[in-house]
Amino acid sequence: MWLQNCEKCKFQFNWSKIFKSIWAAYRPIQCSQCGTKHRITFTSRTLISLLTIPPMMIFGSSLLNKWSLSISYTVLIMIIYGVLLSVVFPYLVKYSSDD
Repeated sequence: MWLQNCEKCKFQFNWSKIFKSIWAAYRPIQCSQCGTKHRITFTSRTLISLLTIPPMMIFGSSLLNKWSLSISYTVLIMIIYGVLLSVVFPYLVKYSSDD
């Protein structure tokens, strides 16, 4: 679980660059050393979706039904879950170069 390196020059991308790329609709990352463009892989996009949407739906309905929390508390907990999960995403995603 490490941050990805450039495939060409092995320069490590920083966390904030990957984080911004994910939140900007998977915008490609350009290596600041050699200029190689990297795009997020389809597998990583799928992973992000699977780690976000199904757990939110299952856990959210569980909070509403089983624990009888109000909708506003449930939404707040889901937002906190999403934010905490997005902090980890830069370590999980993989990019491949356009070459």
